[in-house]
Amino acid sequence: MNVIILKFISAITILMFLLAGCVSSKKYQKLEMENQQNKEIVEVLQGQIEDAVKQIDDMQRRLVEFQRIREKEQTLTEKELLLLKQTHESLKRDFQKEITSGQIEIEQLQDRMTLKVYEKLFFNTGKAEIKPEGQEILRRLGSILKTIPEKNIRVEGHTDNIPIGPVLQAKYPTNWELAAARALNVVHFLREEVGINPLRLSAVSFGQYRPIATNMTEAGRAKNRRIEIVLIDRDLDIGKKM
Repeated sequence: MNVIILKFISAITILMFLLAGCVSSKKYQKLEMENQQNKEIVEVLQGQIEDAVKQIDDMQRRLVEFQRIREKEQTLTEKELLLLKQTHESLKRDFQKEITSGQIEIEQLQDRMTLKVYEKLFFNTGKAEIKPEGQEILRRLGSILKTIPEKNIRVEGHTDNIPIGPVLQAKYPTNWELAAARALNVVHFLREEVGINPLRLSAVSFGQYRPIATNMTEAGRAKNRRIEIVLIDRDLDIGKKM
């Protein structure tokens, strides 16, 4: 009888042990799942931290650039300010007709000046070759640009958001290529026909991505199709570091 009781107790003990093992296994699996979830959370947080660090770096870079510009603005001499004013007045006087007709706009912000020349004056629709009247404008502009050699000249190409048509896609797959070709042609003309020092020249294509008016109307799209000729102080131009 005692033997039977002992066997029964042994069986109960073994069963309890097995049940305990099952519970431990379930706890282990639960812990594994929680651990995996925690790893995924950590990865997400690490990604967010990396993005935040990049944003901070970008903000710091912008702050440094802004401080450089402010310092430059604060150290502009009376002679430089007078020269900029004279240049601005010369441009307004020499291009009065084009400004009045809305074909050219001139903006000045401290030591930076921008001429916005709208497509109709320089190019035919979908073309990058400079029209004869556009060439004449560039020659007149070049005579003024030569008087301010301390300024670099950045030519920016801009378009509206209408996709390039099938006929032109082989040559200009997107608006970026068209805007780039136009900006480069202006740079080449200023160098080869006007005689501007190539060290002062650069070309940039923004395509459709920096509109100044709505693309919902033809009038707005016409304003977005433009060349911007930006006069930049050499001390602030990245190209000087090359």
